[in-house]
Amino acid sequence: MNYTCPVCNVGNLKPVKVTYARRWGIRFIVIPNFAAWRCDSCSFTRYDGAALAQLRLLLGPDEEELTEPFQRRSPQAEGPGEIGPRRWTM
Repeated sequence: MNYTCPVCNVGNLKPVKVTYARRWGIRFIVIPNFAAWRCDSCSFTRYDGAALAQLRLLLGPDEEELTEPFQRRSPQAEGPGEIGPRRWTM
């Protein structure tokens, strides 16, 4: 099954392994070989939904998800994963 990239609408999302790194509450989590999907055209990357669900089972709910105000999300596109890597902001 092919999943079209939601960003460029040209490439296809392919399964890859990436390093998951982010702040989870007061901890900084780094997980090598984390399942993700990457566009073969524009390199857009999205974490795998099943892998994120397993991570939430292990670590509990993310504190940011509980305290951040509701943010309007674009409609969920059909395809793998749900959340892309967060970018560092300064």
